[in-house]
Amino acid sequence: MAANFEIVARPNSSLTPECKVLAVAAIGIISLIIAVFFAFMGAWVVLPFAGLELIAVGYAFYYTHCHSCDYERIVIVDDQLSIETRSYKTFSQTSFNRYWVKVLLKAAPNGDQQLYLRSHGKEVMFGHCFMTNKERIELASQLKQQVGLIY
Repeated sequence: MAANFEIVARPNSSLTPECKVLAVAAIGIISLIIAVFFAFMGAWVVLPFAGLELIAVGYAFYYTHCHSCDYERIVIVDDQLSIETRSYKTFSQTSFNRYWVKVLLKAAPNGDQQLYLRSHGKEVMFGHCFMTNKERIELASQLKQQVGLIY
């Protein structure tokens, strides 16, 4: 069945897994060359800190790799609105009757607008990770046309 409306928000994941390994290797090699140079000059304390730096960089790349397939998705098919969220190994899906959904924009403490979809006591935030404030406002306007009023 074809979707009447669909939007997918996902992170920018421009590096392939092979490029991520090459980037970590390049950073590691450069860091170790500099650390070994200073160790030979008598500043051997640099070596443990270089090792900690390599662990931190490796973990950062691992974390971004694990979350590179995360997404948030809204699909409207006939009278059903579904919100799907995937974060690493966690997947959740919430479905609403599209004609009963309320689109809400709430001000966050930092001044941004947060987009919520609410129906029958359930409320789901959308676009908080992968969308800018302007994109959330534009999406709220589009959803208003698809489901109902914006509050």
